[in-house]
Amino acid sequence: MNEKALKKWKSTWDSSIHESDFAAKRIKSAKSAKLTPVKIDPTDCYGYFQGTHGRYETFLDYCPCGDFHRSKLPCKHIYRLAIELGLMNEEVKNDKNAIATPKNERICLDHVIDIVENLSADAQRELLTIASNIRSTSPTYLTEKNTYISELIKCGIFVESEPNKYKIKFGNKADILELLESENIQYDKKSKKSVLEELCIKYIPEKAIKKFGAMIYVNIPTTYSSKKIHYYLHRKYDSELFYDENMNFKEIPLLETKLPDDDVTNQLVKRGYYKQK
Repeated sequence: MNEKALKKWKSTWDSSIHESDFAAKRIKSAKSAKLTPVKIDPTDCYGYFQGTHGRYETFLDYCPCGDFHRSKLPCKHIYRLAIELGLMNEEVKNDKNAIATPKNERICLDHVIDIVENLSADAQRELLTIASNIRSTSPTYLTEKNTYISELIKCGIFVESEPNKYKIKFGNKADILELLESENIQYDKKSKKSVLEELCIKYIPEKAIKKFGAMIYVNIPTTYSSKKIHYYLHRKYDSELFYDENMNFKEIPLLETKLPDDDVTNQLVKRGYYKQK
């Protein structure tokens, strides 16, 4: 336990403060991967956190963010610092790829859509599926590694958020034994399937992935707007259902409907997919 940090924490904040609904919301936000610290200094008890509007040098009793200045109570940055220093027993998500990118460093939408349009149609649809499921509170997505995912990783829209963590989709025991024998890996024939899987992961992970396939963890770097990528591909590919005059369901592509007048629709107009109505 960091005694210096604990003393500062207790002398600054009464324990009842952390039991309020206000605190509960900040603590929940603090555990997000987006709050992965840029730096934690356990000696001087401070940390650096990156936000879209700049970097925050946060102490246990002070943070330059707007939330702290308005409330004068611990913000999400202060709570994350307290967690990182071992003052609070909370499980957090860490992902350097989820750290916010300042707005002035983000890739402009026009360039992002150029990258998207250079992808195959299948890769674009794969991107639509994943972008629609990514949330700011959980930016990491578990997906099957396939040709389209590799295409998205190659162009930079996806990164493997946990490159050393994956889930191999092992087949039956006989197939695993066949792979181990082909690679001259020693094993006990009486071993359980789970033990044989561990041997593959330990000695021949790439061969196992090639044979059985794998699920990997990916996310969209914060230099891109996953929300606008989703909006663009959703409007480009998706349809909406409604009742016609005979009360039958009818499906119409969104490109044939009235779309919002915004920068995403402007991209669809520019690229010839949509005529403004």
